Amino acid sequence: MKKESLFKELISDFQNNHKLVKDEYKYIGTGNPLSDILIIGKEAAISKVDEQYRWEIEKNIKSWIELDIYSQNKIESRGKTYNPLYPYKGQILKKDNRNGNWGTSPTWINYQKLYNYIFNTPENTTINFHENIFLTEVNSTPSKKTGNADIQSIEFRKEKFLTSKYIQSFPVVIISGVGYFNIYNSKNEIEKIFNVKFTEKRNAGGNLKQPYWLHWNNDKTKLIINTYQLSINISDNLLKEIAFEIEKSKLVKQWPTPNNG
Repeated sequence: MKKESLFKELISDFQNNHKLVKDEYKYIGTGNPLSDILIIGKEAAISKVDEQYRWEIEKNIKSWIELDIYSQNKIESRGKTYNPLYPYKGQILKKDNRNGNWGTSPTWINYQKLYNYIFNTPENTTINFHENIFLTEVNSTPSKKTGNADIQSIEFRKEKFLTSKYIQSFPVVIISGVGYFNIYNSKNEIEKIFNVKFTEKRNAGGNLKQPYWLHWNNDKTKLIINTYQLSINISDNLLKEIAFEIEKSKLVKQWPTPNNG
């Protein structure tokens, strides 16, 4: 089944078979749903009392239903243009200082730097990783700080979302935030959910504070890389080494066109 059909199947399943589940639990994600690379973060660092929560998280699945994935239609909310295909288009590779400088969050800066390393666009200063990456979260309930996060959605998402045929169709998955998965010698949820086996732990640049773990399936058609949350205290070495592993895997078939950045 084609990826587009798997994506629509997931949305239909969430809408029709889980009607009693909170809409925020059914958060799908943002970016290109037909891409080869999936990034799974911990949770969005926003507050549930903000309007941003409503149109970015709670209304996410509705936005996808209303938006043909090939169209450039916009979802309007309180005068702001929001599109799950390409949220906050126009941001630049600079920290948001809340003074209208078109910057972004530290996490998205690291996602963009990783994207630039993967696709060899070192001079790019535009936040455009959504064009060839899909982004979602383990925990669909946002929180400014992980320590205060409501984690009740996680089990539902592990059971119904991460195991879906759509999520399983990604050949490359980066899990940014290992803390929400049980990983022991006797039980490894990453292996179980993604049907892969842990192969190696590495420390980027030899720095013990910059670890990442590699997992492969039996026929080498799926690579799972998990590491700490890609927000603060992340080295360029870590991003470069993850990008190198992805490039070396030769699992990414979709590459940006020259006009994409």
